[in-house]
Amino acid sequence: MIYIENTNNDPRYNLAFEEYVFLNTDYDEPILLLWQNGPAVIVGKYQNTLEEVNYDFVKEKGINIVRRNTGGGAVYHDLGNLNYSFIIPDVQSKIDFKTFTIPVVKALESAGVQAEQTGRNDILVDGKKFSGNAQQFSNHKLLHHGTLMFDVNTDDVAKALKVKEGKFKSKATKSVKSRVTNLKPYLGDITVEDFKNLLIEWFDREYGLKKVELTEKQKQEILDLRERKYATDDWNLGKSPKADIVRGDFFRCGQVEFHFSIEKHRIKDVKITGDFFPTKDIAQLEESLRGTEYSREALQEVLENSDLEGYFGDVTAEELLQVIV
Repeated sequence: MIYIENTNNDPRYNLAFEEYVFLNTDYDEPILLLWQNGPAVIVGKYQNTLEEVNYDFVKEKGINIVRRNTGGGAVYHDLGNLNYSFIIPDVQSKIDFKTFTIPVVKALESAGVQAEQTGRNDILVDGKKFSGNAQQFSNHKLLHHGTLMFDVNTDDVAKALKVKEGKFKSKATKSVKSRVTNLKPYLGDITVEDFKNLLIEWFDREYGLKKVELTEKQKQEILDLRERKYATDDWNLGKSPKADIVRGDFFRCGQVEFHFSIEKHRIKDVKITGDFFPTKDIAQLEESLRGTEYSREALQEVLENSDLEGYFGDVTAEELLQVIV
């Protein structure tokens, strides 16, 4: 396994770094990245940013808002959080979280932490979440990344993120703060740097890490990507979809929300947002819906002839229709 060190704490640079290594390097072996961000809210690719973030709070605190390339929900990062990325060559598009969370669970077990992978994409200890995970598939390569809350400011987690009532109900809990935890209390008197080294040593023992340095040219290309994408409002905030009708709910695959612009009883435009994990480009489904009559029968025909598993995961056309019509 290849290990590429990145000690930068700028979330805009770090997401550019990860994207560059994923899409622009060609190693035959899996790659491991470990990295930390300064205070930031990292929103999922398909989310409506301003619906997920307490914008006044993050602006007042100087917290960055950065959109990532993977699905899933918004998460809060600071220097008490350690992020990990696996980049795997020559794989199929199936979303399989356990393949990648199990090594993390085993590494923590070696340090005395009894963790478990549960739900769609979370890792828990004592029933509380300390890790969320997401994936992206491109050109037969898979990126899997996740968070490890070691000593995060949980007050800022609760204040920076909006959590919709449906998510509270689905998780049977009352607050963000009550359902997350840090790992530090389970690991004794160590620093986040000690924790990072503990993980590096475990992966080295299990997989044999080969440290690789990027060239100066590659580093400059990462800086260029940061500037033209991850440092822009167009990417991070986007435009809130203009809609006459908004319909959505929480399904097994996560939150899915349709923003319809209707003209003469037909769908003039549609934007689909949420924290689902697609393996196909959701823009293809949006295009299929444009021009369709806004009726149950017409929408049913489009949805039943679409690869909903590829777009959303575990949801049926009937379940979507009950919500959007």
